[in-house]
Amino acid sequence: MRSSTLILAGLVLRHGGIRAAARLTGQPVSSASTAVARLEAALDLVLLRRTDDGLALTLEGRRCGPAIGRIAGLLQEMHRCPADRVPGTSVGIEALLRLAAALRIGSVRRAALHLGLGQPQLTRQITQIERSLGFSVARRGAAGLEPTDEGRALLALITRLEEEWHGLTASAKPVRAIPSRPFSLGSVIPATPDGALSRMLAGLSAGLHTRHGLRFSLVSTLAEDLLLGLDSGRFDCVFLDARLRERSYNQAEVMRGPVALFGTGLSETAATPQGLRAALGRHPLVMQSRRSGLRQRAEAWFVRSVGRDWREIATLIEIDSLPIIVAMVQERGFLSVLPAHVMSRSPGLPYLPLPAGHDQRMLLTWKRGARSEKIAGLLLDELGIPR
Repeated sequence: MRSSTLILAGLVLRHGGIRAAARLTGQPVSSASTAVARLEAALDLVLLRRTDDGLALTLEGRRCGPAIGRIAGLLQEMHRCPADRVPGTSVGIEALLRLAAALRIGSVRRAALHLGLGQPQLTRQITQIERSLGFSVARRGAAGLEPTDEGRALLALITRLEEEWHGLTASAKPVRAIPSRPFSLGSVIPATPDGALSRMLAGLSAGLHTRHGLRFSLVSTLAEDLLLGLDSGRFDCVFLDARLRERSYNQAEVMRGPVALFGTGLSETAATPQGLRAALGRHPLVMQSRRSGLRQRAEAWFVRSVGRDWREIATLIEIDSLPIIVAMVQERGFLSVLPAHVMSRSPGLPYLPLPAGHDQRMLLTWKRGARSEKIAGLLLDELGIPR
């Protein structure tokens, strides 16, 4: 959620209409309408309803309106913006909270570790906030971060914002357990149509439709696209095969299964380090890119079994499509690390099981927020996963 979105939505609620707020602020009507829609999506509430006399606040709008107004006021104060204006620049609420953590801890490095972020990412966000607000928030030195006078004043405002924002998002969670609007799900691409992931997604989709009558979409794509979709709001929840460090994401394991090295050129000697090195030297290896959790597990196993020089031995081809990889293994003599259920489609295909510590894990992943939390809870209940 961006500061300009919250400020404009707050002005719409304060002045009782989208057109009134647009006229007052000089913003396009479409921008004011979009700001309200984004805030409603973040809170999963309907704040305005259309009547014969125009737009009117709903009960939830009247209940949450004062808190939204206070948040908008704090953001305007940060931007040094008049009460009925929208600033020309914008900052993210999450980025402001991360800046506050860095200022309290007194070190970008330690704050990044605490938040589960990379230090360069946190540094960029702080720099972007300073550029947007027009002042320096801290002096960097060997001793760490020392807030400037303006930085200390900003930290006090962010602290109040943090309390208001958490109070608003907590109180905005509706009692009902079923999402009121269509939602969008994403998943990594299953290896085969009859594998565990395909069956889980099929059962989940059928249950959401037949038991709950819900409208939703389900898209299978690459892990990077899934994360971009989560950040942009394209997806509400996704199924990933990798654990994330960043604390702005929540994850819950929903499935685990064994994996194995498959290939027509494998022999019994592949179970030894020398035999595995020989197999990698004789037969090309095809795997997904390193964004894939399955690839990460495969690499860890190769390092442990063969050594850190395994990349110098193997001829590696990267293809981000498991069905294509399966076909290359079955029909073209390539090696690959795949979910173990692939053996059921090719009973005679040689394989070498990986230790249990390298099992593929599927994790339901969502960003923090009332709507996403509710959808994730529904999915976990449908899958029978305790929360």
